[in-house]
Amino acid sequence: MKILLTGTRAPATLDLARRLAAEGAQVIGADSMHFPLGRFSNAFHSHHLLPSPRFQPVAFGQALSHLVETEAVDLLWPTCEEIFHIAALHDSLSAKTKVLAEPLEKLLLLHHKLDFARWVTGLGNAVNAPASWASAEAPNDQRLVWKPSFSRFATKTRFTKPPADPRGWMAQSFIQGQEFCSWALCVGGEVRALSFYQAAARAGTGASCAFVPMDSAPARAFVHQVAHTLGFTGSLAFDFIQQPDGRIYIIECNPRLTSGLHVIDPSFPLLPSLTSAGEREVPSRPCQLYLPTLFSRPSVAGTSPDVVHSAHDPWPTWCQALTVLEFAALALHHGISPLAATTCDIEYNGP
Repeated sequence: MKILLTGTRAPATLDLARRLAAEGAQVIGADSMHFPLGRFSNAFHSHHLLPSPRFQPVAFGQALSHLVETEAVDLLWPTCEEIFHIAALHDSLSAKTKVLAEPLEKLLLLHHKLDFARWVTGLGNAVNAPASWASAEAPNDQRLVWKPSFSRFATKTRFTKPPADPRGWMAQSFIQGQEFCSWALCVGGEVRALSFYQAAARAGTGASCAFVPMDSAPARAFVHQVAHTLGFTGSLAFDFIQQPDGRIYIIECNPRLTSGLHVIDPSFPLLPSLTSAGEREVPSRPCQLYLPTLFSRPSVAGTSPDVVHSAHDPWPTWCQALTVLEFAALALHHGISPLAATTCDIEYNGP
């Protein structure tokens, strides 16, 4: 099987490529960065530079369509924020290859944080959703969490007061408790593989960089319910908070590949989950991104395997500095944080 992975800047995509290649797939990579992490990996049969889907959407669509055709791709698997731009091209791309993602209309329901919170409230399940409001409707007599309806990595989340211009923002009741996350691989509304993890360390106040596997029966039932209700195909990831009394709240959804892949033990084959019906039991392991863990929580660094390092694929370890430097250059150019720069050329912030 020839599989095209987009978004090769992400450690999760590098991890995915290595797993698929080890199972015998021919993996092709593509990204709009010049030095994405995956460019240095021998897991990719070839690697290609694409225009920015955010800043050059027409050129991106043309280049991606051409790549799918010339490489005779069997499966297009978008992994990062570019998934929303690819979802907008779902009809035309699906005529050329199988796309492991839903059309944009379905993804937007999950990506838009306020729409998702309202939709979940109407599902009726064992997992609660925090009370949520559009910025203009938010109450002023309780503690709230403020964030843009389209956002990622908590880069703009506020726990005190709304921004000066709250247009496009939403507010949620503040929920105190233990955070955990999930990632599921779904096909036709069926969960084929599912993992849960907690963060042992975070890069600043944002994304997790060290991961400890765990499980939750109510959250597991919730993931199955959402996948079935939507007839979902692709990656389905959620952020939860469990309160001390055991109540679980669903905070938001990320319909793309996330670090939940990392905690799945490498002995678990992914290709059967793409081709055969039924959920398979997933063995798990703790792991980490060593460098960000070293800088954020040194006591945890080195206590579990590094996702980036591989004795059989050493160049990503040594060349990841080039990826970081490109992120830093993007941050300076756009006047944003280094974390925000990791998606600035591929992110999707609504129509």
